[in-house]
Amino acid sequence: MSEGVLDWRLFPAGVSVVELIRRAEAARSQGDLISAGNWYFHAKRRGAVGVGEGISALVPGLESAVAQGNADAKALLAAILLDRRDDLARAARLFGEAADAGVVEGMRELGFMLTNGVGVARDPARANALFRAAADAGDGYAAFNLAVNHFQGVGGPRNFREFWRRLQAAAELGIPEACAVLGDQLAKKGEDGEALVQYVKAAESGHASAMFAAARRYRDGIGCAADPVQAVRWFLAMLDRGNGDGIHEAIRMAPSMTADQIREAGRLSGRESEAESLLRHS
Repeated sequence: MSEGVLDWRLFPAGVSVVELIRRAEAARSQGDLISAGNWYFHAKRRGAVGVGEGISALVPGLESAVAQGNADAKALLAAILLDRRDDLARAARLFGEAADAGVVEGMRELGFMLTNGVGVARDPARANALFRAAADAGDGYAAFNLAVNHFQGVGGPRNFREFWRRLQAAAELGIPEACAVLGDQLAKKGEDGEALVQYVKAAESGHASAMFAAARRYRDGIGCAADPVQAVRWFLAMLDRGNGDGIHEAIRMAPSMTADQIREAGRLSGRESEAESLLRHS
């Protein structure tokens, strides 16, 4: 992507949900519907609730922009239709028009629909061509989708070399799903320190499974020195994604930790009240 790329087109690695929503609402107040919608979708991918009203409020303005031929508006309106599973044929058509105009989100999302047969007939070979074009233009999610298809042999023969190349590219762009999968691959190769780096990177962008993997490694000292504060931090952070599996692990660790350590884990995770509850088990 060029130096002038809009911020929302770069994955906001490590940016909090609160900040993502703030950016969406700031853009909306300034009449920048495209930025607002894409920031809202970034927040929704992170598990934000209550953003649907903000997204819906953009639709009338997007319809006007689509009528005027705005390709970014076509991609965003299509994304809203796809998210709602509403008029999928129109969503595919709008994504196609956006893709023809060079909009990477149109390429990527039409590729998704073609891969899975959502609203259109399945055509994984064409999907891969779209993913490839978007990935080559710097889209991290397209690179990840292409990596998955190469690994699974969807749309062509399995190609582990291309899987690895596209997976690394997606991880470098901060895509949490890619970072988590790359962490798994590195762990299988015994590269535990690098695996932990990837798990933490994914965890910082809200990936619950990566939080769990990072927490266990900090707990057990795999790829790092044992660090109970970081372990409990990530076990507690899983609650942000509605996943309570980590809290049981944190309870087991609490008796071996000091009150200061538990409170620091709560501060780092933004889960101070849960950390105070853990003190009863210490």
